[in-house]
Amino acid sequence: MRSDLIRQLFASYAQGDDAAFHRAARELIAEERRQKHRVLAAELEHALLATRKPGASQPLTLRPVPKSRDDRPLLRLVKPERELDELVLSPITRGAVEEIIRENLSRSTLASHGLYPRQRLLFVGSPGTGKSVTAHAIASDLSLPVAVASLAALTSSFLGETARNIEAVIHFAEQTPCVLLFDEFDVLGQERDQGGDHGEMRRVAATVLQLLDDVHGESVIVATSNHPRLVDAAIWRRFDELLTFEPLGMQQRAELLDLKLRAMPTTISVVKWAKKLQGFSPAEIELVCFDAMRRAALEAQPAVDDAVLSAAVQRMQARRATIALAQKLVPQMGDDT
Repeated sequence: MRSDLIRQLFASYAQGDDAAFHRAARELIAEERRQKHRVLAAELEHALLATRKPGASQPLTLRPVPKSRDDRPLLRLVKPERELDELVLSPITRGAVEEIIRENLSRSTLASHGLYPRQRLLFVGSPGTGKSVTAHAIASDLSLPVAVASLAALTSSFLGETARNIEAVIHFAEQTPCVLLFDEFDVLGQERDQGGDHGEMRRVAATVLQLLDDVHGESVIVATSNHPRLVDAAIWRRFDELLTFEPLGMQQRAELLDLKLRAMPTTISVVKWAKKLQGFSPAEIELVCFDAMRRAALEAQPAVDDAVLSAAVQRMQARRATIALAQKLVPQMGDDT
């Protein structure tokens, strides 16, 4: 075997460079075939592909995902589910996202001037306004996987364990280029002066402060918050960029309707429906569009019309009412126990 290929194989594995590892492995197999070591080449190829199901894509990383004390994965590594062209954002937010993507794609140019791209981002806004999907879109443009942090696994009842879990997640992101997504970050970065705190969350906030200060590598960290007033003020200052995701205006709602209904012909006025959908989040409008298209397809309608869209909106309103009722009942149920 060629010693240079073996060195490349070990170096790429140590660095967690999946693409380089597979290139070196495939070149090593091809070299064995050229040497007419067909049996060995076949065995190496089988070993390389053995853990993959037929038709499966390349694994997103060779590095093991960190786990909690009770052996639960702290991260879920996934491919980006959205692209920027699929989103409708305010002009200010879209412009900022595009600049962040450009900076991270031009990392070497910035480094030659002693500069670094913005890579610690805090997204704030109401639920459904596009915070998480924008993180996926950034990952797509940067050709990176999304590492979704599991709050259920991160937060632990064991003293000090939550802080250690967060440290393990950040360390993974430093070694494995990705977009690390902390949804509902206000749970981890709570204001340290809140009354009734037994001290554990203060330690967690202090850990987050230190890790954000010291973080390095090529990953982009995105934290989202529906309740930014709960986030410790000192943590806000550790982020390179703060983006606010606001409800869409009428023109943007019309644009979103056009975008999400493009898979089928329509006979509706998007301007009229954009007015009717005032107060609906982008996520709700998307669900309404998909629901309307499903119904039209199942009923063999040639196009999405006012009737089928109106029915989809009514179902969304019923869904909202159910969620609102559930949110009222939860604290009441807690008081009875």
